[in-house]
Amino acid sequence: MIHLLDKPTLEFDFLDKRPISERPLKRFEIVRPNGGRRRILDAPRLDAVKDPERWGRKLARRNMSFLTGTNVEVLYSSIALGTQLASFTTEDNLMKTLPVCMIPAGFFFSPNGATGKTLRVKVCGRLGTTGAPTFTWSLRLLTSTTWSAAGHLWKTAALTAGTTQTLAPWFMDFEFCLNTLGAPALSTLAGFGEVRSPLGLASPFAGTIPANNTAFTVTTYDSTVNYWLFLSATCGTSDALNLINLALMKVYGEN
Repeated sequence: MIHLLDKPTLEFDFLDKRPISERPLKRFEIVRPNGGRRRILDAPRLDAVKDPERWGRKLARRNMSFLTGTNVEVLYSSIALGTQLASFTTEDNLMKTLPVCMIPAGFFFSPNGATGKTLRVKVCGRLGTTGAPTFTWSLRLLTSTTWSAAGHLWKTAALTAGTTQTLAPWFMDFEFCLNTLGAPALSTLAGFGEVRSPLGLASPFAGTIPANNTAFTVTTYDSTVNYWLFLSATCGTSDALNLINLALMKVYGEN
């Protein structure tokens, strides 16, 4: 084992009789000074690593802290424009023409413990109004690829929109977080988020998910089955100019 300062560590097969500069590296390891988790990587030949310590620092920056040995990944991404909803007062699906967003069985399980494992949802869209109608945004987890007003639900209050808006952008940020992993259909999933539209909503231009004094957890989530995530909306006043659509949606897996 060759130690360079106390940062990267290079390991070679010393039974290999070739000169060190020609031997393949068995391991390249970043050792964190604070005793944090080690990052072990496949490495190139030593002669390709001109400055191992500098390479180690570069990898550490790229992977952030890497204390848990995990990365954020995009599970779903859609940049297509969904079906525009107008002249409606009943909750309807904003993702009618978009690919379904699947949360696979077992996502909230990990050998190191699933508590705190998170899904992050980011959505952008546009809305239009005449007068000052209300809009309600809903997130549902269903066990079917077909939308319905069922399943696990998180939603805003009825948020008052601005008067006579034309395709004003709105934004949603939301996180699902596993509180406890239990027997099938007995896990607890928490959810918190926000909808905001600086131009499209009346003051204070934003609302929370869930609304005030509303439960933010469901206690019957089943980690052993597939779920599909849907976003829907409800308008308080039916008019062709009271409309809303979804333009971008991304779902990230964390931890």
